[in-house]
Amino acid sequence: MFHFLTISNLNASKGIFVLLDACALLKDEGLSFHLHVVGAETAEISGEWFSKELCQRSLQNHVTYHGRQYNQDKENRFSEAAALVHPTLNDCFPLVLLEAMQHSLPIISTPVGAIPDMVREEENGFLVPENDPAALAEAMRKLIEHPQLARDMGRRGYSRFMENHTSNRFETNLLEILKNI
Repeated sequence: MFHFLTISNLNASKGIFVLLDACALLKDEGLSFHLHVVGAETAEISGEWFSKELCQRSLQNHVTYHGRQYNQDKENRFSEAAALVHPTLNDCFPLVLLEAMQHSLPIISTPVGAIPDMVREEENGFLVPENDPAALAEAMRKLIEHPQLARDMGRRGYSRFMENHTSNRFETNLLEILKNI
């Protein structure tokens, strides 16, 4: 079974319902997967409402909502996952993508904000159009059907993280900027 992870508060703008619709498509195809959802309830979407959405799509056996998780619980989710899915509609620079890269996970996201600077198409993940459950499901299907591809993308993402996004790299870049002021 292929384990996907999404970490985000329950907001429609994070693409959570697009993700559930994509999962429904995968379920209808009979693919073996599970989505783990980590994030806080919001005024927009309560845990109860989220559960109703799961039931409407018959996803109770394919999606688990874990609520907020921190520290070791969050680390455990990353360790158990084979890929991170973040189908956001309007993020600038989602740090969860860097966390996924640090954990050698391939990423499926959307080409908004700085995401294309972090996720390179078919290098360390896939970028799909916003609000497109079919395209999201297709990217997820590729990883389910090709787990070695997922592992290879995850390794390349980790390398990209180490080259571009560590705290040492940030410090070096900042010092270069300050020298040129």
